[in-house]
Amino acid sequence: MTPASAPAPDLASVPDPDLTPALAPASVPDLASDLAPNPASAPAGAAQYAARLQALLGDPRDARNPYGRAALRAAGLPAPPASLPGAGDVPGADQLARALRPLFRRDLALAHAWSIRPLLTAPVPDPAAVLLGPAALLAAAGGVLLGAARIVEGLGRHQAAARQWRPVLATVFADLLACESLTVTALRTCPRAGQPSGREAELLAAVTGYLVPRLAVELLGDLELVLNECGFDAHTVERRTLARLVRDRELAGAGRTATNAAQARIVEGLGVGGPGRDDGPRLTALFHDTGTTLAATAGTAPAATVPPGASASAGDDDGGAADALARFGRRLATERRALRTACAALAVHDPADPAARALADRQALLVLATGTTAVREAAAAARLPFLGEAGWTLPVLGRITVRLGLPLPTAIPDVQPRLWRELARRAADGVDCDLYATRPAW
Repeated sequence: MTPASAPAPDLASVPDPDLTPALAPASVPDLASDLAPNPASAPAGAAQYAARLQALLGDPRDARNPYGRAALRAAGLPAPPASLPGAGDVPGADQLARALRPLFRRDLALAHAWSIRPLLTAPVPDPAAVLLGPAALLAAAGGVLLGAARIVEGLGRHQAAARQWRPVLATVFADLLACESLTVTALRTCPRAGQPSGREAELLAAVTGYLVPRLAVELLGDLELVLNECGFDAHTVERRTLARLVRDRELAGAGRTATNAAQARIVEGLGVGGPGRDDGPRLTALFHDTGTTLAATAGTAPAATVPPGASASAGDDDGGAADALARFGRRLATERRALRTACAALAVHDPADPAARALADRQALLVLATGTTAVREAAAAARLPFLGEAGWTLPVLGRITVRLGLPLPTAIPDVQPRLWRELARRAADGVDCDLYATRPAW
């Protein structure tokens, strides 16, 4: 029987890999009741579903696995399993994305066929569908990043030349966290199908759909460079995996048509009373809520993410990082005021106008900067290790500042070693490079 024709199992029958062997499959709680719309238990339900989905998908390296990488390359896409969750099964689009992350990490084409396309083609298309694409792209890119980090760490023990790629991968890691901060918040504010959307939700969805795919493609280029320079040619498993991801990126909204449409929505938003003086505080509050949610689920983060000998309290990383973050904040606040003035002076907000598109680019970058700093502030208030530190935000804000055409603040400390230690530790311990620091099985 070929992988494409293999019968699709019921996901509810797949045992949770974290359960003890003494538990028989019959004693596993019913999946439908586990994922009932109860906001208080949403993170736990999403995590449980993700564990079962991961067990169903199996080891991607197993050549006999119908959901393994070899089978997916050699055959057509297999049918989805029964009980695959939809937007109505998990309370909140952000938790749906978290539940489906094992699928996103496995294969973009499979994720599109099983979860994104059904939401797009429903009688009432679900707004979450366009955001699940960027979420899937980030999850898949994170998997490639972890593999590249293991390679560089292994080679770096014996080859000094390989160590030059540590700062590159550290910066990719920081950018992925920033893009996740934006994407998770957009998903959290996403309305249900058929429900009206608020102005902030529309802006976040448009910025996510425009900026995240563009940045993710740049980061994939960085990863390809590192793998190539480390001696991994196009015939290696690592490069083939990356090539498949690049090939399928348009399924995740990274094509020109999708990003242009998202940019057009940002332009249209510039002419509807915005960006106003209240936009910054309102967006900051939404991003703070995301950081607070992360803090509430921080108990699942592995202790290994705290460096040996370091305090688990946020803010102890400093070395001048907090002062540098404040300088970035003042510079970007000035840019926000300048953007409001420029938008008010533009008579027509037409997506075909290059000036309007340039303003939309500035708006998108400033929203990303707001999300990065606000999620970090909320994590710092909860004294979360690493995410609560100022250091990981500095490379992100530095790249945003350069893209805006602004001069960088002075005296920015070198935070790359700290970022690399965190990334290398996650890669060694099998911890994902997402905001939740989850631990996938493979």
